[in-house]
Amino acid sequence: MTDVDTGYARLAGLIRATPDSGLDAALAAEPGGLDTSLDTVFAHMASLVDPDKVKGQKGVFQYEITTDEGTKSRYLRVEHDTCVFDRGTSDDADITIGIRLVDLARLATGQLSGQRAFVTGKMKLQGNAMFGLKLGQWFRRD
Repeated sequence: MTDVDTGYARLAGLIRATPDSGLDAALAAEPGGLDTSLDTVFAHMASLVDPDKVKGQKGVFQYEITTDEGTKSRYLRVEHDTCVFDRGTSDDADITIGIRLVDLARLATGQLSGQRAFVTGKMKLQGNAMFGLKLGQWFRRD
């Protein structure tokens, strides 16, 4: 198990055990605070890319995450059959995903599906919505 997997497994347990109303505070109370908690979630997401499915393709998924501390920005960049994440915004994002922290956490832990999040308005998309479908195609579920 890698450090990313170990850190994420611990964080996922916390997310699953914490009610929505206390999730922002619980993640902010983690070592390194909310930014480190988000980095752990995004590092895990990046590790789930399936190189066989992204062969020769590329794209950027921009996330704008609403938290008690304000909006946090992260992006996943897929190219060269790999995926990396970074803090901030990408000038060449194919799609921007607006989501509350609690809903992102529920998505990341499999407690909420992307389709349900979109249909219920918990996830807002701007840009190339068809590109957004690649999240389900390019990334494995744990």
